[in-house]
Amino acid sequence: MNRLLNEPHPFENVNTEPRPDFSTKTGIIAPINNRAIIKSSEILRERKIVPNQSFSNNKRNNIVSEIRVGALWHDQGPFSHRKEEGYDGNLEILFNSPDEFKRIWSPKPHLGVSLNDSQDTNQVYAGLTWEWLFKEIYFTNFSLGGAYHDGSKVTDLTDQKSLGCKFLFRESLDIGYRFDGRHSIMAHLDHISNAKLCSTNEGLESVGIRYGYHF
Repeated sequence: MNRLLNEPHPFENVNTEPRPDFSTKTGIIAPINNRAIIKSSEILRERKIVPNQSFSNNKRNNIVSEIRVGALWHDQGPFSHRKEEGYDGNLEILFNSPDEFKRIWSPKPHLGVSLNDSQDTNQVYAGLTWEWLFKEIYFTNFSLGGAYHDGSKVTDLTDQKSLGCKFLFRESLDIGYRFDGRHSIMAHLDHISNAKLCSTNEGLESVGIRYGYHF
C-alpha cells in the first residue's frame, strides 16, 4: 500500500498543448450570395402583393351590407285609418354605400318585399337608407324610395284600401339597438302613398319589429 501511495501520478508527465481559442475572430467574412438575396426579395415582394390583392377583391365583391327580416302589423299606423287586415312578412337587403353617394351623406341602397298573410296588399320596394349611430350601439334609420303594390287603385270595398296609383312613394323609420357587432333589433314603421298625385290617396302603413344581420 505504501508503495502505491508513493508512486507518481500516471498523467503527471503527459504533455498538454494549449487549446485553440475559438472566441477570437478570424476576420474571414463569408461570401455574399447575390442570387439568394434577389430571390428572397422577390418572395417578400410577392407575399406583400398577394394579401393586398385578395383584400381588394373581397372588398369589391362584398356589396351587401345587411339583411333584415321582420314581422309587421299590416295597415296600422298614425297617418291613415285601418281597413286591411293581417300581418306582413318583411325581407330587406341593404347594400354598401357607393363612393358617389358621399355628397348626400352616404345612404345605403336597399331592396325589399312585404307579403301579407290575409291576401291583402303586398309590395316590393327600393330606395335609399340613411343611418345615424349613437354610442356605437343605438341607431336610427330613415329611408326614402318607391314601392309597387298589387292592391286596389280605386275600390268601394270597405276592407281594401284605394291607393290611387300602382307606383307609390315609400318612407320608413327604424329605431334600434346593435349587439355583438353583427346583430341588431329594431322597431319599424313604413308608409306608402302617392302624395295626392292620383285620384285617391288613402295610404297604407305597417309597424312591427325587425332583426338585422350585418356583413
